[in-house]
Amino acid sequence: MTSFLAEAGFAASEHETIQVLSTPDRVKRHYLNLVRIARSEILLTFPTVNTIHREREIGIVDELKKAVKRGVQIRILSPEDDFIKDKLDELRSSGVVIRRIETPTETKLNMIIVDKKVLLVVETKDDARRIFSQAIGLALYSNSKATVVPCASIFESLWRETYLYEKSRDAERIKGEFVNIAAHELRNPIMPILNGADLIQQGLMKHKDKFRKEDFEELFSSASLVIRNASKLMKLSEDILQVSRIESGVLSLNLEEVDLEKLVNTVIADIEKKYLGERDDVRIIFDSKLDIADSSSSGSSSENGTKIYCDGPKIWQTLYNLIDNAVKFTESGEVGISASVFKGEVMIQVQDSGKGIDPEIMDRLFEKFASKSNGGTGLGLFVSKKIVEAHGGRIWATQNKEKGGAIFTFTLPTDLLPEIPEEEISSAKDDKAASYASSQENVTGFKTLS
Repeated sequence: MTSFLAEAGFAASEHETIQVLSTPDRVKRHYLNLVRIARSEILLTFPTVNTIHREREIGIVDELKKAVKRGVQIRILSPEDDFIKDKLDELRSSGVVIRRIETPTETKLNMIIVDKKVLLVVETKDDARRIFSQAIGLALYSNSKATVVPCASIFESLWRETYLYEKSRDAERIKGEFVNIAAHELRNPIMPILNGADLIQQGLMKHKDKFRKEDFEELFSSASLVIRNASKLMKLSEDILQVSRIESGVLSLNLEEVDLEKLVNTVIADIEKKYLGERDDVRIIFDSKLDIADSSSSGSSSENGTKIYCDGPKIWQTLYNLIDNAVKFTESGEVGISASVFKGEVMIQVQDSGKGIDPEIMDRLFEKFASKSNGGTGLGLFVSKKIVEAHGGRIWATQNKEKGGAIFTFTLPTDLLPEIPEEEISSAKDDKAASYASSQENVTGFKTLS
């Protein structure tokens, strides 16, 4: 027993030592012995998933279970995936406490600390190897307090960090679930309110002659107020949902062929309807040069405008955000919208004649919650930027030095195409229709960015 303890570093003498172990057999022997002689605590790190497989093969997992039965407290920091989860759960069920750590791929050191007195650090030479002796390199063994205590402190710091990370991740998940539920619950009753108020306005217009002028104006103004505020709630719920999707790391694009000129006109009509009877002193002017197709553009040009592949609803949302802001910040005058095609890009500009962009937020204009206006959430421009960039475009803002106000510009590539499902490609080949992807109309597909 004395020689066994001595080999593990628990010799009767108090002599401190640091050794480099160069042979796999010595490393394996020291490793197993350290687990076997542990009296109160084992701190262990697995740098990779493959490490767990190898150490199970040499008996480390079984020895850890035996140590738990002796009353030893064991804590492990380890990466985790679906392939290794069952093995880690096996250890958890025996009483071992394991926390998941996001380990960088370059980290190749396997560390075990026993009773805060002995340390073994094993180098991983080739993590692809399944056999322990072939995968490891050199190992450092020490019972020196000056070496062991700092390493134990590092482990404790990582342990606390992973705990905080897990709590933060849980909080983000719960927040995401709440935001989705809240946004959907907010949006569901809005549509009937909008539709009902719209029907009321249509009915008022149809029977206008049956009302006194004062009564008509009051009723019509009340319906407009309902529409305007319901539209604001609808926009808020859409922005919240988009932010939630963006922050989850995945943004999906449903690419389809869209006539941009028609899309812009639709947005203008929706904005005018929102401010009907409220902002008659503001005019929206659309100057479209989309019919002038540049030779380097792959977008299709026709009498109905230029069509490109994009996510129509999301580009609608971007346009709505920009034009709505322009109208909101223009006390009187014009909001100008221009669209053109140049060098493979569609460029759309929205100009207003308001106060311009506050210098305090100019540098963070497209960040979340960057807003100096009353009632503004600061989410619209953030969402717009992410949508445009997901399409491979650019968005920026400048002060309108000539007329005052602000100019917002964004671009979209004209060569963006949807992903064609494999079965459709195969079918196209069988039919000898190699030009299927470029000739078919209304082909839609999904593009996911993470």
